Amino acid sequence: MLSASWPALSRRSFLKMTSRTLLSLGLGSLFPGQWRKALAGEGLDAFFVRQIVAEDSRTSRMIAWESAVSEDQAVVDLRPAGAEDLSSFAAREKILEDGGERLFSHEAFLTGMRPDGFYEYRLRTGDTASPWFPLRTAGDGAFKALIFPDSQCSDGYRTWKKAAESAAAKHRDAEFFIMMGDLVDNGEAADQWRQWFEGAAGIISRMACAPLMGNHEAYDLHWQCRLPLGWLGYFPVPGNGSRRFPGWYYSFDYGPCHFVMLNTQWEEVDSLRPGLLAEQMTWLRRDMAASRKKWKIVLMHKDIIEYDYPDVSDPRTGDISATGRALMPLFDELRPDVVLTAHQHTYRRLGHIVDFSPSETGPFYIDTGNCGNCYYDVPQNARFDKKMLAQPERGNYMTLEASAERLRFSCFLPDGSLVDEVILQKVVDI
Repeated sequence: MLSASWPALSRRSFLKMTSRTLLSLGLGSLFPGQWRKALAGEGLDAFFVRQIVAEDSRTSRMIAWESAVSEDQAVVDLRPAGAEDLSSFAAREKILEDGGERLFSHEAFLTGMRPDGFYEYRLRTGDTASPWFPLRTAGDGAFKALIFPDSQCSDGYRTWKKAAESAAAKHRDAEFFIMMGDLVDNGEAADQWRQWFEGAAGIISRMACAPLMGNHEAYDLHWQCRLPLGWLGYFPVPGNGSRRFPGWYYSFDYGPCHFVMLNTQWEEVDSLRPGLLAEQMTWLRRDMAASRKKWKIVLMHKDIIEYDYPDVSDPRTGDISATGRALMPLFDELRPDVVLTAHQHTYRRLGHIVDFSPSETGPFYIDTGNCGNCYYDVPQNARFDKKMLAQPERGNYMTLEASAERLRFSCFLPDGSLVDEVILQKVVDI
């Protein structure tokens, strides 16, 4: 039996030890009926029911799900919570073929809701319908969100399920949640996607998800780089206007914040589809300039620090990762308030950084950690790490509490213990 507790390993060693075993087991595909029963709307062939953030989450929301058979007449019914009158939205059906699976994927974009409103939605085909699921729209004021770093697991995603449900139970006022990439260990492993969605089932149908793509979403079953077909199929995120990379990166507003979800996987996909970095840099300037929100928060999967192989001969950029060297000068120019990263499976509060050096001003950087069961021993960077947890870390999650005046980022252990907190303040315009 696979153990949920691993010794301190490098990422490469971990993959060598576990990947072939995990993919050969195919645990999810052995019990498709049980998976669908656990994730379905009763009486309807529908599973992986989920809410995805919209560009303007005050008035709209994306609802998505899968079915084993075609349901090309499927709709989503929407009503104010407890009301009888409802509106119906047609679902677009597409075929999702990945990892040996062939599913019918459905997307319905709900519009016309009021800000800070409480609604209910259900899936329906003819007279057959799912139960009603809750839906809350964003307001213009303060909110709380959950932030989950890398959730990849070796234990059937039981660690992820426990982390998601425990965090949601302890923070019932959270309105949506963010995934920082590497949701699964292998992006083409259909059984891992089943396990991940089963772990998220208790929250993703009732609160919106804002997902990032990680490098593990861009691997095939043989651990070669590939286009991230599974991630793109499962997460119909807001549009970015791109013809070459639709859905790969995006932005959305929530309350007083503008969130930018960048994609750091150009190393994995450039040989297959070049131009991801350059296109995003042009888009980011335009996107940031167009936003009038009080706070601007950039999220991306790969971290800015080179922990494994720093170049000690270069005191200025030798401990900056390739991702950091590519994007930090642009962040110096555009000055987002916060940059959140992941990838290293370790929580690090890095602080303000400008021109590759610690600063009293400029973007504030946080590496968000790990909420799966893949544990690494990551050395300390004396120049940047203002706060780190004991190594190897055994998981964490974060919350963001945002208002016009303040951002509060809190880091919690899986048992809910608070281990770090960052508060950023801004003068409110009068």
